[in-house]
Amino acid sequence: MKKVKYIKIEVGQAKKRRWVSLRTWLARLNVWAVAWYAFLMVAGILLYKLGAAYALRERGYYAVGGEGLALLLPVFYYCAAATIRDIVRDVKDRGK
Repeated sequence: MKKVKYIKIEVGQAKKRRWVSLRTWLARLNVWAVAWYAFLMVAGILLYKLGAAYALRERGYYAVGGEGLALLLPVFYYCAAATIRDIVRDVKDRGK
């Protein structure tokens, strides 16, 4: 068995990843998307606090139930938006 001193990169293989500078990364950043997900995160935390206070008043003891799902509001939004976007794209592609 021969030792290989270098690896030949064939055409069609993935290129090496390069480090992106902070300026480039910030230039690509969509500020409105970051603001929207920050808003959803804060809304999820507030909904959780309100739900926990209501549940404490109703139950009479502290326990975490379904109100914990409010913390996943940004994840639910992202999944729903991606699903709807894919469905709309598929419907448009079928029409062509």
